Amino acid sequence: MHMGLLPLVVLLLSVPFVAVYAESIQPIQHTDIAELMMKKHIFTADGRDFTVFYKLSTIGGVGESTSEDHNARIMSMEIDKENTSLVIHMEDVMQDDVMSIKFQKEMLSAEGNRFVILADGKEKKYEYYTQEDATGVIFVLPKDTSQVEIIGTRVIPEFQSVLLILVAVISVVLIAIRAKLPSYQTW
Repeated sequence: MHMGLLPLVVLLLSVPFVAVYAESIQPIQHTDIAELMMKKHIFTADGRDFTVFYKLSTIGGVGESTSEDHNARIMSMEIDKENTSLVIHMEDVMQDDVMSIKFQKEMLSAEGNRFVILADGKEKKYEYYTQEDATGVIFVLPKDTSQVEIIGTRVIPEFQSVLLILVAVISVVLIAIRAKLPSYQTW
């Protein structure tokens, strides 16, 4: 076979494989372009997986002049139902950073978006934004912070579906009891 035909033969033989591979590619939908520039941390709470997007940026100036802090990182996250909060364990925060974090409203929400953000127990001021199903907060994370807690007014319901079923069963039982009770008429 002539060497000039070899690339053409390889191309023709690979077309069916490319077509099959292309059908298996699923597009990724991001609700916010910022998610493309953020890292994500996935954790499980109440048997469900939740994705939290975050970014840690150095405080080097304003806007575009800030850059990602590659040392600081999130080690773990958990929901604290008693405090209605998201607890984030940090490591290697070697300088003051700007922390941006975005989470689902069904995971954590606050009435009027009045969250309390604590960095190692000290309250931090923050800015927030909301989307249809998510909330984002931005605040300054001090050097050497090891724990961030975002306190809301509601966290993942522990037994949401069980409670709905329980309410439905109790309603049916009460209606049945009322239907079987003799009705008394007053004269």
